[in-house]
Amino acid sequence: MRTSILASALAAAALIASPSSQAQDDQFGLVVLGDALEVCSSMAWQRCNDTDWIDRDTMRTDRYVNFTEQYVNPLLSDDNWAPHRREVRDDLREALDLLHQRVNQDVISERVFLEEFTRRATRYLYDMLSEREWNMIIDHMEMRVADERSFAVNLAATKDGVEVNLLEQIVSQAATVSGDETPHVVVVTAAQRDSLDLVNYYLQAFAGAGADASWLPLDAAVLAARADDNCAELDDYRASEMGAYRRAAVHGELAAKQQAFCEDGDAITMLENADAVYFADGDTDLLRALVVTPMNEPNALAMAIAQRVAENELVVAAAGMAANVLTAKAVVTGGASRAALSEGVFASRAPGLGCHKEDACPRDLSELSTTYHPMGGMGLFRWGTLDTRMGEQGNHGRLLRVQATNRVPFAVGIDAQTGMLVDLRSGNFQVIGERGAFFAVGAQQNERAVAATYHYLMAGASGTFGGNDISNVSFAEDAEVVQLEPTTNFLENRGLYDAQRLLCRERESVEVKQNEFVMNLLGGEGVTSKKAGAECQLLNARIGLQYAPSQSF
Repeated sequence: MRTSILASALAAAALIASPSSQAQDDQFGLVVLGDALEVCSSMAWQRCNDTDWIDRDTMRTDRYVNFTEQYVNPLLSDDNWAPHRREVRDDLREALDLLHQRVNQDVISERVFLEEFTRRATRYLYDMLSEREWNMIIDHMEMRVADERSFAVNLAATKDGVEVNLLEQIVSQAATVSGDETPHVVVVTAAQRDSLDLVNYYLQAFAGAGADASWLPLDAAVLAARADDNCAELDDYRASEMGAYRRAAVHGELAAKQQAFCEDGDAITMLENADAVYFADGDTDLLRALVVTPMNEPNALAMAIAQRVAENELVVAAAGMAANVLTAKAVVTGGASRAALSEGVFASRAPGLGCHKEDACPRDLSELSTTYHPMGGMGLFRWGTLDTRMGEQGNHGRLLRVQATNRVPFAVGIDAQTGMLVDLRSGNFQVIGERGAFFAVGAQQNERAVAATYHYLMAGASGTFGGNDISNVSFAEDAEVVQLEPTTNFLENRGLYDAQRLLCRERESVEVKQNEFVMNLLGGEGVTSKKAGAECQLLNARIGLQYAPSQSF
C-alpha cells in the first residue's frame, strides 16, 4: 500500500492535538454519510409530508420524454448499438411505436413512461436491457429542462427529519470553521453519471440549511476534454467517459457553465473560499479519477483540500459510495456480499448492472461482483477502508472480503441515515443520525470464509481512531427504534444487526443461515455490550461469514 503525501501531512497535523482531546475541542474536518442526502423537493414529492407547496406551473416536478423522430431516431442509430444488440434495438423501435400509440401523446413524464414500458407487451424488452442501455434511452428521449421552471426544496416538509439533521450537521461544521453564520459550501456532483441533473437540488438543499452554496463543475468528462484540449466537444466526452448522452440539450444553462469552466476554470481557486466541500453520492470510479493521479497518488486538488483540512479551514463531507473514495486504503467500488463470499473480490472497475445482458461484463465478473481499487483514494481517512449502506444492503461481507484481500487491518462501514464526524488530527469521532457504524479489525479469510473482530456503535456513540482499532469508546445511551421488520437476511439486508441483539441478551453465540451462506456471531468473555433503544452495541465481538454450497439449509 502506498504511503500518501497527503496522509503524512495529516499525520503531522495530528501532533497538534492529543488523542484524549475533549469533544468540545474537536474540529470535525470529515463528515461521512452512509447514503445520499434525500430531502423533500418538487422532483421527489414522495419524501414530503405534504405537497400543497408545490406549484406545478413554476416548479420542476418531473422529467419528460418525447416520442417524436427528432428524439427517437438518434437513439436508434447504429452508433449506439453494438452489432450483437441491434436485434434488441429493432425490438425497441417497435416497442416505442406501440407505447406512442398506447399513450396517444408525443410527450409524457418519465414516471408514466416507465410504468407503460414495464407492463403488458413491452415488459420482456425492459428485462432484456442493461442499466446502461436504459439510461441511454431516457437520455436521448428526455426533453430540455425549461429555464422558467425552478428546482424547489422544502426542508420543513421533509418526512424523514434525520436527513435534514445530517444536512444541517454539514453546514454546522462548516460554520464552525468559518465563524460565519452563512458558510460557503461547494457541491461536487462528479460521482453521478449525469453530473448536471441534481446540481440545483443540492444547491437548494444547502441553501435551505443556511449555507451559501455553489457548484464545482469538474467531472470525468471535463478532465478528458481538457486532456485533449477539446472542450468544444464536451457533450461527446460526457457520453464516452460517463455514459451520459445529450446533456447539453437537456441542461442548457448548467452545461454552458460547465463548458466555461472546462475552458478556463480552476477547481483549486474555487475551493479557496469554501468552508466545506460536499461530494454527492454516485459512482466511486468516476469520483476517484478527480482526486487521484494515473500514478495512484492524490493529485493537486486532493492535496489542496487536505492542506486546508489540516489547517482547520475546510470541512470535507461525502455521501454514499462517494464516501468510499475518502480512504487512503483499498477503495470498495461496488458489488454485493453474496458474490464477494462465493467468488471473491476483484481489482477492477464496477461492471455495471445488467452488464451480462449486453455481454459487457469484464472476464470472470458478473453485475454483482465485488470490485475494489487496491491503491486507495483521496487519502483523508488514513485509518482504514470505508464502505456505506451497510445494514440496508448487507454490505458487511463485501467490506470484510476487500479488507482481508488487501490485508487492511481496519475497516469502517456506515449505515444509511447515519453519519460520522471525524477529527482528522486527534482521531476522535462521533456517530450521528439514527442507525449505526460497523468497525472490523483484523479480517482474515480463506477461499470460502472470512472472519474478523468487530464493534458496532449506534448514533450518539463516540470514540477515537488510533493504530488499527478504536479506543475511548462511549456507547450511545439511547437510540431511535429502527422501524423495520426483523430479518435473517444478512446478505442484502440488516440481518446481522437483528441477530446480534441476542448477544445483548447474554447469548454467547448466534448462527444464522441464508441459502448456502452461514453467519456466526460470537460474544462471551472479553465482549462488552450495551443496549441502545432496541439495538445492541458491541465491542470485541467476532463475526464469521461462510459460503457453504455443500450444505443443505
